[in-house]
Amino acid sequence: MMADDNATRPAAAPGRNAEFHISELFFSRTDHRGVIASGNAVFQRISGFTYEELLNAPHKVVRHSDMPKAVFWLLWHRLQKGEPIGAYVKNKTKGGGYYWVFAVVMPITGGYLSVRLKPSSKMFEKVQGIYKTLRDKELAAPSEITPEASAQDMIARLKQAGYPNYVAFMAAGLTAELMSRDKIGGKPVDDRLEAFDTMSRAVGEIFAEANALYADFRRIEQIPVNLRLQASRCEASGGPVSVISANYSNLAREALAFAERFTDFGQRVLDEISLGLFMMGSARLQREMTAAFRAEAALESPVDHEREMALLSAHMKRCGEMARSTVTRIQEQCENFIDDSRRMRRFISGLDVTRVTCRIETGWLPDDDGGFHDIIDKLDAFHEDVERRMKRIDALNDNIIERTTTLLNRPARRNPAATAAQ
Repeated sequence: MMADDNATRPAAAPGRNAEFHISELFFSRTDHRGVIASGNAVFQRISGFTYEELLNAPHKVVRHSDMPKAVFWLLWHRLQKGEPIGAYVKNKTKGGGYYWVFAVVMPITGGYLSVRLKPSSKMFEKVQGIYKTLRDKELAAPSEITPEASAQDMIARLKQAGYPNYVAFMAAGLTAELMSRDKIGGKPVDDRLEAFDTMSRAVGEIFAEANALYADFRRIEQIPVNLRLQASRCEASGGPVSVISANYSNLAREALAFAERFTDFGQRVLDEISLGLFMMGSARLQREMTAAFRAEAALESPVDHEREMALLSAHMKRCGEMARSTVTRIQEQCENFIDDSRRMRRFISGLDVTRVTCRIETGWLPDDDGGFHDIIDKLDAFHEDVERRMKRIDALNDNIIERTTTLLNRPARRNPAATAAQ
């Protein structure tokens, strides 16, 4: 038995939460202006409005005054660019009550489709606090804080909370809500969402290692200079070391420039994984929504059930294709990164040979103050750090390729260096 009393309660009294069951989903379809063209029975029931009051009405008929304008600015900004969006939304009922949803809104032919579920995660609790802060600021200075400025404030707050951009936030939100919903419903863990979550953490580690690698190369920029200064004290006998240190410096500059590509890769793949995670969750949500709406076929309503089923089914298929294409792009970028990693290793090998040559040459020179010894020790430590970071980056990248391969059921291209490191 699915429902408790929450599933059949009337619209909430003024100021009260309109309860609905965690398993229930609802949708509405609008035109490009946001005018409601269709919706399912759950939407109609929870909102408290009749179908006659909902159809052909602007969707803001259910907009709650507690909602910050920031959210709607972001929503329209993305939708008008043809991009999907996910957001926590507080709506109002006809009777003055309210209900919270996590909404997934996407462009479709002729307008937009919004599918909503009941939020229940810990992330939802944190978002409510952010929304209240934003709304209080908007109400305190309505003429000074524009919706766009409030949206930028929201993005900044999300960054402080650990989400690099809004796409990362909406992906994390949808995933958190689906997983919480599964747990409450006693369902097994969704292995596809879990795979994306694992990939996201792997790319986060790659990004951190790549930034550290770049910082390492910046730190050793002064070492070849110090080596040449030390060699100059040895007059003519220090000439070979000066040449070697100049060569090392040139190679290090090239490696530093190439290291930037590692950080760029990390950011690109992190963005793709966030979008892929969102699309994978959206595809699942669309499947569930389509199945739930199919069960409403026997209910009386002015909605053309057959037409809406066709639209939902087509959109469900499109979401699945979008999710798959995103996974494909992630895999392609990770496979291309293998070549970048190999090129980086060639730079490092060149530096390593130069370092060993430098150690040999300085062994013939006087080193009364230990200057050469200290410099070479720093280079040794640098190369150990670089090698450790490269092995970690390669292994993480290989792990992502294996995850995407499982999702796509395609043979993987493995990185020999990463394979050896595992």
